Amino acid sequence: MTRGCLAAILLSLASFPASAADATTCGSVEMPRQKADEETIKRIESAWLTAEFRGNVDYLDCLLDPGYRVITTRTGETRSKADLLEQVARSKRKTPDVPPLSTAVVVNGSFATAYSSMTGKKANGEAYEARFVDSYFFRNGVWHAIGGVDL
Repeated sequence: MTRGCLAAILLSLASFPASAADATTCGSVEMPRQKADEETIKRIESAWLTAEFRGNVDYLDCLLDPGYRVITTRTGETRSKADLLEQVARSKRKTPDVPPLSTAVVVNGSFATAYSSMTGKKANGEAYEARFVDSYFFRNGVWHAIGGVDL
């Protein structure tokens, strides 16, 4: 895919109407004081990880664009927003420690890409490392995730 084609696709995403969840319930769960800057994306990446660990489906439902997809490179599987929310719901009411993230961000106007990595321990005590890339767009003062890659 050429850069011109990619740019056209990304620009068309910015014109999509906001989802019903955005209009009715998201204000109460969205990250406050969002700006089109690196620090906001870093805060969102950390909040996203916390939401996954603790089963906060409402936060992720608002953060993830309706067409959100994530590619898992280990399995080659592509999962949808609904798939991710179903998985996260299994962690409701859990309060595990959330590993700290190391995140690098590039912001280009109303688009951003974040690369994050973390290390943690599985329930059996085995150490693991996770790395992922997330893509965002900024609309009406709020960032939305449109896609990702779990490396």
